[in-house]
Amino acid sequence: MIGMRGEGGKRDLRAIDEEVRFHIEGRVEELMAEGLSREEARRRAMDAFGDVDRVRADLADIGAERARKRRRGELAHGVVRDFRVGTRRLLRSPGYALVALSTLALGVAASVAMFTVVNAVVLRPLPYPEPDRLVRLWPSTSMNISLSREIAERMPSVRSATGISHWGLTLTGEGSADVLDAAVVDAGYFEVFGVRPTLGRPFTPEETVPGRSDVVLLGYDTWRSRFGADPGVVGRRIQLSEYGHTSREVIGVMPAGHQTLDQESDVWVPLALPAGTGFLADSTWYLHELVARLAPGATVERASSEVRSLADRLRNEYTGRFEDDAVASASVVGLLDSVVGDSGRMLWTLLAAVGLVLLIACGNLANLLLARGSGRRRELAVQAAMGASRSRLVVQQLAESAIVAVLGGGMGLLLAIALLDVVRVAEASGLPRVAGLAVDGRVLVFALGITACSLLAFGLLPALRATRPGLRDDLASGGRGTGVARGAHRLNRVLVGGQIAMATTLSIAAALVLSSFARLSSVDPGIDTSDVVAIEILPPADRYSGEGYVTYYRNLLERLRALPGLTSLGGIHILPFTLRNWSFPYLAEGQTPNADEPLPSANFRMVTPGYFAAVDQPLVAGRDVADTDLEGSPRVLLVNRSFAEMLWPGQDAVGRELRVYGSLPHRVVGVVGDVHQFALDRPVEPEMYVPLAQWTRGGSYMHLVLEAPRAPELVPAARHIIEQVDPNVPVTGVRSLDDALGETLARRRFIMLVLVTFGGLALVLGGIGVYGVMSHLVGARLPDFGLRMALGASPGGVLREALRSGLAPAVAGLVAGLLAALAAARVITSLLYDVRAVDLATCATVAALLLGVATLASWLPARRAARADPLTVLRAD
Repeated sequence: MIGMRGEGGKRDLRAIDEEVRFHIEGRVEELMAEGLSREEARRRAMDAFGDVDRVRADLADIGAERARKRRRGELAHGVVRDFRVGTRRLLRSPGYALVALSTLALGVAASVAMFTVVNAVVLRPLPYPEPDRLVRLWPSTSMNISLSREIAERMPSVRSATGISHWGLTLTGEGSADVLDAAVVDAGYFEVFGVRPTLGRPFTPEETVPGRSDVVLLGYDTWRSRFGADPGVVGRRIQLSEYGHTSREVIGVMPAGHQTLDQESDVWVPLALPAGTGFLADSTWYLHELVARLAPGATVERASSEVRSLADRLRNEYTGRFEDDAVASASVVGLLDSVVGDSGRMLWTLLAAVGLVLLIACGNLANLLLARGSGRRRELAVQAAMGASRSRLVVQQLAESAIVAVLGGGMGLLLAIALLDVVRVAEASGLPRVAGLAVDGRVLVFALGITACSLLAFGLLPALRATRPGLRDDLASGGRGTGVARGAHRLNRVLVGGQIAMATTLSIAAALVLSSFARLSSVDPGIDTSDVVAIEILPPADRYSGEGYVTYYRNLLERLRALPGLTSLGGIHILPFTLRNWSFPYLAEGQTPNADEPLPSANFRMVTPGYFAAVDQPLVAGRDVADTDLEGSPRVLLVNRSFAEMLWPGQDAVGRELRVYGSLPHRVVGVVGDVHQFALDRPVEPEMYVPLAQWTRGGSYMHLVLEAPRAPELVPAARHIIEQVDPNVPVTGVRSLDDALGETLARRRFIMLVLVTFGGLALVLGGIGVYGVMSHLVGARLPDFGLRMALGASPGGVLREALRSGLAPAVAGLVAGLLAALAAARVITSLLYDVRAVDLATCATVAALLLGVATLASWLPARRAARADPLTVLRAD
């Protein structure tokens, strides 16, 4: 009948049939007493009763619903009871509870912390409308404004586009002088990023020509901090110099929180190019990004095909302006992928590595639960004998594991939040998009998911093992369950082998990365960064150019040299170990340009006398920059050793001639040592150094480099002198060269710290796992060892046999881990510097270390077995 299931349903249906039959038969008897025949009485009774089948169905539905409610109540009551029992058991075993919760919390914390970083950098969408429609267009290197506009206009897949550059603009007249970070963008910027000013209006296309480009949009924070959130600032003209203007009209305020890609901007100003300027006449080679929004229906693949065809046409139209490699690499990439770069693959690799720690932790918990389940077989056998089903017993066992999972997962989440705060990932990792690092909904779902998976990983198998068939046989045999115990012990060994394998793989990766970082740190940067501090300033171009520019620096440096304790002093416009760069084309003496190819380029630096001495950059040949190298005197420059050897191998570079950026010839007067300008893991590039006094265009940052035993202590006095010389020249930054060099190592240091920290944790957890399993196995075999020693076996023989039983799975896991490390060599190669991913010495060292840990973890329980008194053990058994 409807709603009836199983034996209970059949019993309910029989009761309903009996009740219906009772009522009908009673009415039949009443009618027969009135003189009707039985057939007539039954007919009338049935007519009076109605539709018997419908009544039976209704009663059956009511009974089934009651049965379901009863079963749900019994199930809920049983689950609550199981959790109460599990809680009491944990409270009765505080040592086990502490170990289990700590182990799981460490594994969960490691995974959640790493996933939080992955989420912030890789998974979090860009903070713009329809971010999946945003792309970065070719070329990926510097371009001029006209090229950026031509590419966007000739691509049907592009709806709108903008070139982007970043400048420092000097703000005066609004309190102390300051340099504002300016995003210099095209009029299409606002459609590309789907943003509108909170106050005022955006740029118009007409405002991207020099004569009308004297407008500015203030960033929200700048509006509040420098202009007191005054709405009346819109329409005002402020003293904001550089990039073609000394003042600009404020036309609006950008929304709070808006930033250009991964760089915060204080103001936005329009890119400026005279109308009608073509590609060949355009000298604005300072654009580094071309961002576009795809047209409706367009795809990244279609846009890539268009830009490849366009790049090939541009190479033919502008002969010698585009290198073959640049054209061959023409493509369009999603903006998020472009911003993240190779950080995404690196972070996923680290997350997978850290996930091994959680798996090792789950293996430890599974072994602990297997040991507890083996000791609980008799209790479970009694429950089975009293009618408890296996599913009921499995749920009961899982309840205790669920308590551990919930508490351990919660502790792990809190520990992850604290860990992220202590490590200060946003400041120390060198990763993009980590400024908004936080635990959000996706991270919470991940934490919940791995907690649930951990419960299944460490709880389900021990629960099934403890309740496997044969419980009643265990009760009959006094609870020994020898066959089941042997099976559980085999499973213990398999789990230990797996833990050691994972610990081996992770430890080898950590050792390789540590060795890689040590080698990278030992690379000679080419200069001495100790006791050197750099003060960055930006003299406004409208105030200082030509002879005034030279005079300002001459006066400033003379006054700074009077600072007490100063050893050396100089200046350079682009500090080493930063991402800024000037690179100019050149033509060397003795070389003939190829009409079909662009001129080669070399890095370009302006320096003052004393700079090379301040950073201890060696003079290899010739002379240093001199005070007599002024505008109007013969133009000179210095080159680095690599540049000199590339241009004139085996010859003397001093006295040679270089034409730089289409200017007058420069005479090479000196050769200096090589410097890793951008990072220690990047090769040395050709460099040329020109005297600042012979490059008097102004409008450029300069770094005053002070060398002294306690250089940072001189900064306040140096600031005071800079203000005295001209209060309208802002100090835009101060940092030591040690810090600048350290920032180039930030990402590799982050990788090293993650792998070494969690590799060490995996090593400890693996050792704990071996010790725990050995303690359990030795305890289970104590009667056997006692009997052997009673029959004459030596303690040494018992010790060796116990060690063999513990080391066998550890050695098997070690071999499996070494093979896994070899298989993962390709994955970890990108994280290494000057270290092979398959390094036999590293593998052998890690293997020896792990074998030593496993031996120690096995020896402690084995020694206890060898020292046990045979009579005491046998009497206890």
